[in-house]
Amino acid sequence: MSRWDIRERLARKWEEIKAEEATPERLGLALGVGVFCGCSPFHGFQFLLAVGLMYLLRLNKIAVMVGLNISVAPVTPVIIFASIQLGELILHQRFLPFSVAQIREMSGGSVARTLLIDLGVGGLTLGVVLGTALGMLATVLLRRRAARKASGPAG
Repeated sequence: MSRWDIRERLARKWEEIKAEEATPERLGLALGVGVFCGCSPFHGFQFLLAVGLMYLLRLNKIAVMVGLNISVAPVTPVIIFASIQLGELILHQRFLPFSVAQIREMSGGSVARTLLIDLGVGGLTLGVVLGTALGMLATVLLRRRAARKASGPAG
């Protein structure tokens, strides 16, 4: 098999992957699922969760992976912080303290337990909210793009 044959097969496969489940609604869903997985508190397993849901729901692979990238390295601490604060707000109607003195007053086990529970509740909530919002936004934008393409060139 020549190098050109391999390139041609890869190009065909790339086009096939891009086109799979490519309606605006399915692409929006795929993006939303990726964002949900990226915000989930299962750090270290987010990719596996995304791949599992991608195959289970037969979603566009590229859109799921794009959504999953919400948790790239510079953004991950912000997502974790927002998840913990959201979890604390949901569970206790307050935000976690920011002062070192207040944190020192808590026992180590209490801090770990609080952070893990808050991260779980807040991360899942944040994932659902952001995944839904960004998935719906993608659907609307992709519908508009499809409508513009269908109406032909302007002018």
